[in-house]
Order: sequence, then structure tokens, then C-alpha cells
Amino acid sequence: MNVLGVIVARGGSKRLPGKNVRLLGGYPLIAWSVKAASAARALGRCIVSTDDAGIADAARAAGANVPFLRPPELAGDHVSPIAVLQHAATAMDSAGYVSDAVVLLQATSPFRSAKVIDQALTVFREREADTLTAVTPAPAHPYWTWRETGGRLEPFFSRETMQMDRSQLPDAFIETGTIFVVKRKVLDRGTLYGDVIVPLNVSAVEAHDIDTLDDFVAAEAIVANGQAALP
Repeated sequence: MNVLGVIVARGGSKRLPGKNVRLLGGYPLIAWSVKAASAARALGRCIVSTDDAGIADAARAAGANVPFLRPPELAGDHVSPIAVLQHAATAMDSAGYVSDAVVLLQATSPFRSAKVIDQALTVFREREADTLTAVTPAPAHPYWTWRETGGRLEPFFSRETMQMDRSQLPDAFIETGTIFVVKRKVLDRGTLYGDVIVPLNVSAVEAHDIDTLDDFVAAEAIVANGQAALP
């Protein structure tokens, strides 16, 4: 199986400007994902997809392959990750590397290790999955959620489930964005989710995602406490 890793890092972040090159533990944020991907054995190739020249320079300095800058139409706030991955996979087709599976690695998830990447691909292969996504237990169970309709609260599911004891509830998980693996034929159909979707359970540290300054400060604390280190 030819596996293509794609580290995605967009410029122009509004909530935390410059976050992908902001120093975390003395290294640009994107360097954490580059180093982990470089140490992973299961990736046949790995590239960085970005629209920003400064991010590209920081990624190359960390040892990444940045074969292109993303076109403007793939640089906005609301661009689908599907389109970004399709563009990267097609570009690598033209370069002679035709992938069977694509691994999405977001630069904003710095504490995903090479071990986690290799573990994800082992599970993906062994379970003959179409899609693998990293998950953690849901902090609030979806059976206990409400929606507002006409100024009144209505349960998303039923009044019965709202009154269930926690011990009666099925396990519930949320996606973390830590790592995502999808078969190329599924991606080419314009979706990330195939028929067989399997989980990879990750720790709270591995699941940490940086979107705001508070998230970044929390990441600095994780590094300072020795809970994570650059590969």
C-alpha cells in the first residue's frame, strides 16, 4: 500500500495569527508534525500542503517536502479538507507517487507521535478499513443534549434517554483531528468517510488541538511539564 501523509497548515489564521510558525518548545508549531511524520515508518511519502510561503520555509527548515504552494482557491477559511487532500494526492500522482491511502495530519495537533501514526496505519490495514479517525471519549454524552425550538427545549433524542443513568448509556466518542486515514478511492469519490470506519483511541495529550491562544498556552504547559517533546 502506497501511503501519502499530508501535513496541512493554512496561513491567515484569525483566532491565533501566525500559529503554525509560532514557537512551541523552541520550535515552530509545524515542526512538531514534520518531525513525527519523518520518524513514522508507515508513511511512504509525506508532504506539507500550505498556501503560505513563511509556513513553507519553516516546514522545509524542519526537513519537510513542500512541493507546491496551495492555489488561492484552496486557501480560504472554509475550504474543505477533502479538496485540500485531493489536490495534494493529484499533485503527487503527477510526481510519480500514486497513493492507495492518504493520511491527514493537521499542524495544529502537535503531540501526535510517530508511534501513533504507525499504530493508526496498522489498525487501518488489519481491520480493512475505508476510514480511520482518532477519537476520545465524549465529555458530554449526546443522549443528554437539548435543542431549542420556539423558545422551548426539546431533547435531541428522547425524554427517555435524557433520564437514563450514565451506566445505561452506550460509549460515545468525538473525533479529535489528531490523525485521519482514508482510502484513496474513497477520497476520490469526494468524501472522507467510507463504509468501514474504525477508531483509534488517543490520549488527551495526543488529542490536544491548537485553535486559540488559550490552547497554545495549554500546549506550552504540556511541553514544560515533560508530557510531550519534539521527536
